[in-house]
Amino acid sequence: MDRQDSERRERKDVQRNLERVLQAAQTLFALRGMAVTMEEVARQAGLGVGTVYRRFPSKEHLFAAVSHAACRDMHHCLQQAVAAERDPVHRLAAVVHMHYHRNEQQAALLDLRARLGQDGRNYSPSPEQQQLAEALHHLLQHIIVDGQQQGVFRRGDPRTLAAFCAELLKPQSFESLRRTIGGRTEDLADQVVHFLLQGLQATEPA
Repeated sequence: MDRQDSERRERKDVQRNLERVLQAAQTLFALRGMAVTMEEVARQAGLGVGTVYRRFPSKEHLFAAVSHAACRDMHHCLQQAVAAERDPVHRLAAVVHMHYHRNEQQAALLDLRARLGQDGRNYSPSPEQQQLAEALHHLLQHIIVDGQQQGVFRRGDPRTLAAFCAELLKPQSFESLRRTIGGRTEDLADQVVHFLLQGLQATEPA
C-alpha cells in the first residue's frame, strides 16, 4: 500500500510539473515567440531545466505540445459554446464570441508558425491547427444546416457558407480587424456576428 501511495504521489507530481511547464511555455511563447529559451521556461515554471528537458528534448517539441494543448482547449470551448445554445442564430453568435475571446488569448500560439520569420523559414499549419480548422468548419456547417432547415438561414451550399464564416474567425482575420477597427473584443465579435447574419439570413420562404 505504501508503495502504491508513493507511485500515485509520483504520478501526481509528474502531471503537476507537466502542467506548470506547459503553462509557463504558453505564456512565454505568446509573448516572445521562438526566442524563448528552455532555461526561461524552467525558471517561469519554478522547476529545474533538467525537469523540462526530461519531458521535452527540444524547444520545438515543447512548442508542439503547447500548440496541441491550445488547439485542444479551443476545440473543447467550441463544443461547450454550441452545447449551451439551441437556436442556430444564438449558436453562431456563441461560436464567434468564444472564438474571438480565445483568439485574443491564444492568437500568438495558434498562429505563431505563420508569423515566424526571424530565420527566413516558412511554417505550414501544424496537424493540430488543421484539425481545429476542420472541426470549426464542420461545426459551422452543422449550424448552417440547422438554420436552413428552420428557415432562418438562406439556401446555399452549407460547406461554402461555412467556409466564408470560418475565414472571419481565423486568428489572422481577428488581428487584422482589431488593428483596423479597434475597440473591445466583445464589440468586435458583435459586429462580425451582425455581418455574418446579414449574409446568411433567409431571403425567401424555406
